[in-house]
Amino acid sequence: MNRYETFLQTNPQLNEEEAWPAHRFPEADYRYFRECGCLICSLSVLLLESGLEENTEEKPFNPWILNQRLIACGAFTPSADLELAEIQKLYPLRYCGSLPYSQKALEHALESGSLCLITVPGIRADRHFTALLRLVANDAVVFDPLCGEKDLSAYDQVCEIREFRCAVGEKCKEIFGLRKNPERDKKKIEKAEIERRCCCADCI
Repeated sequence: MNRYETFLQTNPQLNEEEAWPAHRFPEADYRYFRECGCLICSLSVLLLESGLEENTEEKPFNPWILNQRLIACGAFTPSADLELAEIQKLYPLRYCGSLPYSQKALEHALESGSLCLITVPGIRADRHFTALLRLVANDAVVFDPLCGEKDLSAYDQVCEIREFRCAVGEKCKEIFGLRKNPERDKKKIEKAEIERRCCCADCI
């Protein structure tokens, strides 16, 4: 069983109803996770891997929950495209943009404390998003929302690295304070500060 099997975009539970309904997203071409949910599924796994989210009985978390939160905070365009920079409305993460893929660039991003999504060619010529899980020798293991864990070298082409960095300065602590468990978040802030993973203006 894949560790994140329930986070696959083909999971029937994620496709029981439209994720991006017409009354909210009139310009969207696709409405179900199975059609275009790779970004939200990959982002969900990245949040779990980073420790910014947890999936427990007391506090369940999955791509559907993340998608609803992003919709509520206005992070999507009318065509249901996610504006990645809007993630900071929910989490102390700053989207740092994209850069062409190379193994060296990926290693450098990780050494800098970044969290990474990696894009590969999609079925409809769109980018398909995966989440970086770990580096292995001269390769990397990613979560692919279509199949689960997969070696990056198994893809015919790798396109871009989408980079995020933890941001835990004063402005980011205010964001943390809006969440439901400030005591737990306080510990995460302290851990991030110790590891010097902050990239916001208050901490650089």
